[in-house]
Amino acid sequence: MKNIKFIPLFLIAFSMIISSCAIDDDDAIIPVGNNVTASLDKTGEIYAFAGTDINVGFVLSRTISNPTLFSYTLNGVENSVNLAIGAQSVSITIPNVVGETNTIVLTEASALTNDIVSVGTTNTSVTFIGVPAINPNALSVVMTWSNMDQNDLDLWITDEPPTTGFVTSQSVTPSEDVSFANTFPDATYNILPRVWSAADASVDVKMILVHPNGTVEIFEDSVAGDTPQAFYYMIKMDKVGDVYTTTQVPTVSVF
Repeated sequence: MKNIKFIPLFLIAFSMIISSCAIDDDDAIIPVGNNVTASLDKTGEIYAFAGTDINVGFVLSRTISNPTLFSYTLNGVENSVNLAIGAQSVSITIPNVVGETNTIVLTEASALTNDIVSVGTTNTSVTFIGVPAINPNALSVVMTWSNMDQNDLDLWITDEPPTTGFVTSQSVTPSEDVSFANTFPDATYNILPRVWSAADASVDVKMILVHPNGTVEIFEDSVAGDTPQAFYYMIKMDKVGDVYTTTQVPTVSVF
């Protein structure tokens, strides 16, 4: 009778061990159908210095066992990128051109599984502004403008009042850039856009300044396009050593 009673008790104990292991294993398994959040690894407005690549990562809050498709726009144009099985992020690289602005917006993410992938409420868009590389020996200036195919502008840095041009950029490219060396005398200077020719009555102008210490300033305004070869005030600059203090002024004609 003792042996007969021992067998059922042994079976009950073994059953309890199996049940306990099953419960522990279940805790390590992520149930199918759980929500997954998609986001970008960068957000806000970021200066991309010349010579560096622009990289953006598309990230899931956890890995899933099926491929994921991220849909996004680059400057308003729809694109997509695939995330491999078992990976949690994938990156793209876009060209970094000084003076150009690139905006990436994450619009959708979907997986070939029961997992529900949704775009998060943060880190869903990022804007990169291409700026000159930092030059500790000079102030770097880049000028861009609207309708570059039809409007041609030049960039000048002059004394105050404007009588002498110290550095100029007068190319036929769709942007102009100059470096103003720290060795120039301490004084007040002007950073002037010059309308060489324009098809538009008004031209939007953007100036990007990178200081020797890496500080970036961006100035925007518009100038009249109906007077060929006209100079316009835009930025006054007080130089002391390698420190440049800038002030935006109304874009009225110099002459």
